[in-house]
Amino acid sequence: MLSRFFREKPQSVWSTFGYCLYVGLGAILFGLDQGCIAGLFAVPQFIEDFGEFDEGTGTYIIAANNQTLLFGFLLVGVVLACIASGPIGSRYGRRAGLGLCAITSIIGPVIQIAAPSVGVACFGRVVSGAGIGFAANFCIMYWAEVTPAQMMYQGFINLAQFIGACINEGTHDIPNKWAWRAPLMTMLGAPLIMLAALPFVPDTPRWFVHRNRIEEAHAAMRKIRGSTWSEEEVAEEIKEVVAMDQIERELEGSSSYSDCFRGTDHRRTRIVIMTLVVQQFTGISFITGYGTYFFSISGISDPFTITVITSVCGLAGSASAFPPRQVLRPTHSADMRRHFAFVCTYIFTYGATWGPVPQAVIGEIPCNRLRSKTVSIATSINWLCTTFIICGTPYLLSPQYVYLGTKLGFIFGGCTLLGAIWVFLDLPETKDRTLEQIDEMFLNHVPARKFSTYTCTGRAGNMSLEKVAAQKLDRNVKIETVEKA
Repeated sequence: MLSRFFREKPQSVWSTFGYCLYVGLGAILFGLDQGCIAGLFAVPQFIEDFGEFDEGTGTYIIAANNQTLLFGFLLVGVVLACIASGPIGSRYGRRAGLGLCAITSIIGPVIQIAAPSVGVACFGRVVSGAGIGFAANFCIMYWAEVTPAQMMYQGFINLAQFIGACINEGTHDIPNKWAWRAPLMTMLGAPLIMLAALPFVPDTPRWFVHRNRIEEAHAAMRKIRGSTWSEEEVAEEIKEVVAMDQIERELEGSSSYSDCFRGTDHRRTRIVIMTLVVQQFTGISFITGYGTYFFSISGISDPFTITVITSVCGLAGSASAFPPRQVLRPTHSADMRRHFAFVCTYIFTYGATWGPVPQAVIGEIPCNRLRSKTVSIATSINWLCTTFIICGTPYLLSPQYVYLGTKLGFIFGGCTLLGAIWVFLDLPETKDRTLEQIDEMFLNHVPARKFSTYTCTGRAGNMSLEKVAAQKLDRNVKIETVEKA
């Protein structure tokens, strides 16, 4: 279907893709942070600068509580930004959120580069976390609201993780502070580009429609879709968005946070939250947060190279994204080569399934009037789960505490099995559907297992999208005529 779209309107595809590529820089921020920071705990110079000397082993180590602080304070910033994203996105738009993402993503790494102690580094992590939180919300919403259903593809995070792992591989042996400062400096490129290009990027047409700014919605759609879309096609797409937005207002009521848990929106909010919770309990935060460190304490001789290889597996998985929704888990083996093979299998499978798919789901499932608030709630809960995993993992791995080692995989494997059962029972298939078609199916209470075969009729309840759009647009024209007079 995407190839047909390229043949019919290649210039419009590239126009839309260009804006999505710009927004994808926000996802690159997150991926670079994961790729770079995860490896720093195994960089000798970083351990010496921020660790303590252990007389028993005769080496420097970073205590489990300091590891928890450096990751935990990042998550504090992420959660706060996710909570703030709801009202910011609803009132000021997706573009404003992307601007905040760029600004905080510049300030955070600068503080960390100059940090003389763990305390200052933690403050920088809070600011960087805010940038990641804004990216997690506004990139997803922007992609969902401007991209045709055939173009949903999100491998930016895996690409950035691979780049970050390569940077660590090239810098970890530098015999001074630049061994860990250089990776942090590379994190400044994407937000600087975002900030410079922001004045040229329109907000999403669906946000303009929700704010009843129809003419601006039309202008934004025209700019995003490019010159090969006719005025009739642009007007038709805007008409569908206007109609569904109006129907939602009449059938579902207001757009407060409490409305996310009422009517059909309660079902949407549950699906979005569960998708992200299951994603986290597959164990990905453990791999991305402590992968290099875990490989180093597991007896693997070159953990940085292994991290680069696993990043390639994740990137390859993203390239094959959107197969049937399933996640494979590695099992335990004392043989390090077999252990490494299972980790690669997991990373590839995650990159093809639980990595990109939930990002598309949480962008598509919420209704237009509540999308910002629903995504804010879901991502906040998602990062709280991440906080729980990140802060608990050092104690499960440390020889001073539980020291589960590779047996930790059994915990995540059991959680993933429960998640697979939930997917089968409750997650609807939205592939190749527009946001308005998804809205219609939810408003008509279509069961999850019938989404893939349901034929959309352009009606929600007893209301016709065609008639509602005509009435709404006609009413707007009359208001504009009176104002001009």
